[in-house]
Amino acid sequence: MSQEVKKGKSFLREAVILTVASFAVKIIGVVFKIPLTNILGENIGVFTAAYSIYAMLFMLSTSGLPVAVSKMVAASNEKGRGLEAKRISFLASIVFGIIGFVFMVLLIAFAPAVAEFTGHAESALAMRVIAPSLFFICICASVRGYFQGLHNMYPTAISQFIEAFFKLTVGLGAVMVADSMGASVAVQAACAISGVSVGTLFATIFIVIYRKFSKKCLPNDSDQTVRSNKTLLKLIVLVALPVTLTAAALYFSQFLDTLIIVNCLVSSGESNETAQTLYSAYTGLSVPIYDLLPATLVFPIATSILPAVSGALAVKKKKLASKLTAQAIRISGIIAVPCGAFLLVTGKSCISLLYGANKWSTPLTMANGSELLPLDAASVSLCILAFAVFFISIVSTCNSLLNAYGRPHLPFISVLAGIVILIGSEIALLYSPLGIQGAPMSSLICYLIVMLADIWFLRKCCGIRLKLVGMFARPVVCGVISAAVTYVVYKSAQVLWTMLVGGSLYTRAASFFILLASGIALVIAYAASILALKAIKEDEVRLLPCGNRIADLLIKHKLLKASQKSDEE
Repeated sequence: MSQEVKKGKSFLREAVILTVASFAVKIIGVVFKIPLTNILGENIGVFTAAYSIYAMLFMLSTSGLPVAVSKMVAASNEKGRGLEAKRISFLASIVFGIIGFVFMVLLIAFAPAVAEFTGHAESALAMRVIAPSLFFICICASVRGYFQGLHNMYPTAISQFIEAFFKLTVGLGAVMVADSMGASVAVQAACAISGVSVGTLFATIFIVIYRKFSKKCLPNDSDQTVRSNKTLLKLIVLVALPVTLTAAALYFSQFLDTLIIVNCLVSSGESNETAQTLYSAYTGLSVPIYDLLPATLVFPIATSILPAVSGALAVKKKKLASKLTAQAIRISGIIAVPCGAFLLVTGKSCISLLYGANKWSTPLTMANGSELLPLDAASVSLCILAFAVFFISIVSTCNSLLNAYGRPHLPFISVLAGIVILIGSEIALLYSPLGIQGAPMSSLICYLIVMLADIWFLRKCCGIRLKLVGMFARPVVCGVISAAVTYVVYKSAQVLWTMLVGGSLYTRAASFFILLASGIALVIAYAASILALKAIKEDEVRLLPCGNRIADLLIKHKLLKASQKSDEE
């Protein structure tokens, strides 16, 4: 088998491992959030205030770390510098462990002041309880980056599952006990968030022990060369800093949403209560579901492709790197298209299944005198965001690839440009007749601009030949076909449920039945149209799990065209 196919199968196999872990983590997150919301009720904001501060500090301290370590370890390992790869991981653990410790101490010391600033003074105790996780996760992230650089995704996947498992069991168990004992809101929120600290502690213990004793994935030690600590630290910072700034810019854009959306809606004539409800429906219902599918199915490709391309470039295999780059982008798009189609057709049922419809079915009186259900507003927003699934999926992969090509500052430039456009378009559209739908529309525009900028950077600065129309025209047509088929099945399933069971179509039971039928129809229609329109190539099929058997079977039945170029060297 050619080296290109071997490398391609490697990075996609790694992506599948992370996909399974991400899916499990997301499911655990949903299982955790629903009963927690029911227990805390209107006081859920106390928990959210503490968790949002942790999320911000977590992003600042770890977003660039795994990327930097993974990229540098992959490059050193490909050159046979196994000792240097170990030194990189060690230095990263020390430096970022110190950063995590400093953030931990600061959060513990200033928790009351930060809590007061957020408007939830009761969240101070929860902030102090979650603070130690900032130290643990920095250590854990550096070791995850080390294994990712060696193309071993199992430690990352298992540690993520451990983290989520203890978040669920410890956090939910503790808050249930606190609630039964009649504890205060502050104590209940602290108990709920304690699972995060316990989870990161055990995840860190696992991954450190795994690194110490595992003999499964050892670095290549054929070259004993090790660059100085000063040089390695400088390189870590040069890679990690731009990635961190990019993540910070994205986080800042989410923060701006909290300021812009409500204020613009109120200024346009809506009451403050209506504006707050619409904002909650958009950010609490539409955005999490929109993030769910690409984060679970596509983002792992970005994580796994970085060490593969970095390693190829380190030994000057530019042709291999270019091939892997094109494959990663195309596969990201091929996966993203049906994800967007599914959300476009079934958005309202997705919201009803995960969050329930009753709470969001009280009509709001709009400024123009009409009535609007928050559930309907959220479902329309999700339909708009469905188109952005493709763009954000390509962006995540392109950003990772630009890091692999040693251009970590370019994603920051494209994201910054996108945020400027996001702010301007959001303000303009929220004042327009679109109302709250101006927010998802502006996100759609933002990610389109960022995607086009990233593609342009890959072409001009990295020398990669990418033609979007040629890469995605057929998959998009297949997506349109599958969306039409799914829509017919979706409506038919609703009719069938009404005939057999009756009642609301947006109960959790009804939504599950309708989504199951629609999902099966989507997969069958998309796969059939992909083969009928020859929208996937033989070498891409062979990258999939069991891809060789699938490709041979499809070629045998003339459903897939065999590549003219042989896979054997």
